[in-house]
Amino acid sequence: MVIIPTTDGPVLVQRLAEEDPELRSVICLDRTSDELPISGAYDKFVREPSGVIEREFGHKVYRMDFSDWISNGDSWKLGVFAAHLLHNQGKLAERSEDATHALWLTGKVNVDLDVGTVEDITKKLERSEKMLLEHVARGQKVVIAFPKENEKEVNQALKKSGLDKANIKLRPVAKTDDLKGVLDLDPVNTMSGIPRQETPVSVNKQMRSRPLMAWLACALMLIVMVFLGWDVFGDISRWRSMAAKGAYEKLLQDMKITKTSACMTCRASAAIYPLLARLGQTGRRDELTAKEVRAPKGRTCASIRFSSDTPVERPVQEEADERFASSTADGLCGLVYKLKNAGSQTFHGWLSIRIRSGKLARISTRGGTDQARLAPGEDISISVNIPEWLGSDVTYTVHAIVDGKASDDVTRLMEGGRLDAPGLRERFMTHEVKLTKN
Repeated sequence: MVIIPTTDGPVLVQRLAEEDPELRSVICLDRTSDELPISGAYDKFVREPSGVIEREFGHKVYRMDFSDWISNGDSWKLGVFAAHLLHNQGKLAERSEDATHALWLTGKVNVDLDVGTVEDITKKLERSEKMLLEHVARGQKVVIAFPKENEKEVNQALKKSGLDKANIKLRPVAKTDDLKGVLDLDPVNTMSGIPRQETPVSVNKQMRSRPLMAWLACALMLIVMVFLGWDVFGDISRWRSMAAKGAYEKLLQDMKITKTSACMTCRASAAIYPLLARLGQTGRRDELTAKEVRAPKGRTCASIRFSSDTPVERPVQEEADERFASSTADGLCGLVYKLKNAGSQTFHGWLSIRIRSGKLARISTRGGTDQARLAPGEDISISVNIPEWLGSDVTYTVHAIVDGKASDDVTRLMEGGRLDAPGLRERFMTHEVKLTKN
């Protein structure tokens, strides 16, 4: 498993596949159609003459999937090169549970395949500490590869964090050729998993042969339960602090790592926190509605846009499967989507309209997104004008999010697709405009 560290946390390479040479290379988020901002740089890194991947491995277009967002920088290049090298050898694990090795790599790579120094490597190690220790606990072989020029900084960071005591191998590299020794994995073990050590005989089993010691087992169990509770409390307290600061990108990354952890109490924390996050939202109630704007009978849409004719407004019914009922385009001049604070507690609301299929009509707000702090009874709305020349069915996604405060993280994440962060109230609807006749 290839891990690419960032200052926001570690990112996993989930997938790598060769694509049609007539296309361009892309990096997508979590096996979705959402393309990451570094896709353009990745395409240049792949394709000759600017790139090195095509030259080294013979193919010019790929699709790669990352578990999380990377938006800028060049330190991802060493990890991406390693992923291509493993893929070429048939050894790239695409799921953590299939991996025998966890390979943490950071470094710039130039056209001569030199590995260049990177910044913030101490912070990247700090943000990756928990994940690396979890891989060690699973019995996976953990390797940290980094530019040779960063070796002193890495050693200092490992001592500071305590990772220097873990069973982790360090590999400073100056050229990508140095990776070949690092990634020369046992082909038998690469995808099937390395043998695990025998599970030690349990304490309780040993105690069965020791009279008068059963009470110690009970005492030990009580102590373990106290510590389990403390671990769960620590995770939940940390996530609540992140949510209070609006740091949802960091919260989602942290929870995602915890959910896949081998640690039982960590997984329990991840299951409990979403339930606790809903508490404290008393009085917060949002209302998402849609309505059609039509011309009066016998009139045209132009008559209400350029004259004093009063439009006819009809509410669009909400169906049970996260859809608004379909609208017929005949006589339809526009649509108005509204997010209203229908509760008693002030909140911050986001409303976004995106095209899902068909041609996009004109939307009243720039980028199809609006946001505002909404007191009880206040609302935000976005209008969509339906052109008379509409020639195909159109499907819109209507995305509404509610939180206690404004958050740049929420704004960024909702632009990339559906956001499901604990503590947020979210509505995600689709609305089809059809050309069928009445």
